[in-house]
Amino acid sequence: MFKNCKILLLSLFLFIGSKSSLAQCPQFFDSQGILTNTPQWVSCFGINYNLNLISDLNIGNYSIDWGDGSPITSGNGWLANTSIPHNYTATIANYNVTITLPDIPCVINGLVIMEEPSNASIQIPFGGLTSTCAPGSLDFINSSTDVSTNTVFTWDFGDGSPVQVFNSTNVGQTLSHLYLEGTVNCVTQVTLNAENVCNTLQGGASVATFNPIRIWDIDDAAITASVTLLCYPDTTVTLDNTTNRNCFAQGNIAQRYEYWNLGDYWGMGSDSILDWTAWPPTLPLIIEYPGIGTYTAMLVV
Repeated sequence: MFKNCKILLLSLFLFIGSKSSLAQCPQFFDSQGILTNTPQWVSCFGINYNLNLISDLNIGNYSIDWGDGSPITSGNGWLANTSIPHNYTATIANYNVTITLPDIPCVINGLVIMEEPSNASIQIPFGGLTSTCAPGSLDFINSSTDVSTNTVFTWDFGDGSPVQVFNSTNVGQTLSHLYLEGTVNCVTQVTLNAENVCNTLQGGASVATFNPIRIWDIDDAAITASVTLLCYPDTTVTLDNTTNRNCFAQGNIAQRYEYWNLGDYWGMGSDSILDWTAWPPTLPLIIEYPGIGTYTAMLVV
């Protein structure tokens, strides 16, 4: 009867599974009124701080470690949008708050920050200097106040070198900075930024400046010649010392000296030297070269 027939056997398997739902971990309002599972509460006024813990969901069993050494708060039946308060005594500190919810299970870690906005300040050590000749070092003290462990300091020494960033332990320390040649003008400014969480919330870093810092460099030697091309028998040239005296108006008034090498001016087969002489004043040199040729004059200051 079944000759030349193909038989297909179809087996049906029915799986019946159970659907389980995981309970949701609640969120808490932070100090800005934002719901988050990593809340941060900030007090910037230097007074006692009353923290009100408020969740967006109903909670069964719970325990709260406030992080300040006080007894753990525990219970059951914590309703959504209902606060559990805790008072922190006025201080400068960070407290880790741990909320444990065993029924879910779930652990929420929050942070209480108690500080005031840091105030940046720079001082010079007693007897310290505010001017130097490059390359030279100057010392600065971080004398900032209201510093918390969250404070970050940023130093800019005004010479184009990379800014230096320090944590809160920089307060009270003395920093020495080396000013190199050719990196600054006669007058520069040192800037210190101090910023913690409260500075950020209240508009940004506190900024302190110290000026004027005078960094003196070497003079820029220069010669001005009355003429550089003469037609014989005219051989007379006037040479003037027109050196730019570095930062003279800002206090770099140390005595200058000039040294001239006029080449074979005297025709003796050797350099003609006018040895070191104090200037200013500097007098023009009237040179009568001995004949046709090319001459080189050098000024050292």
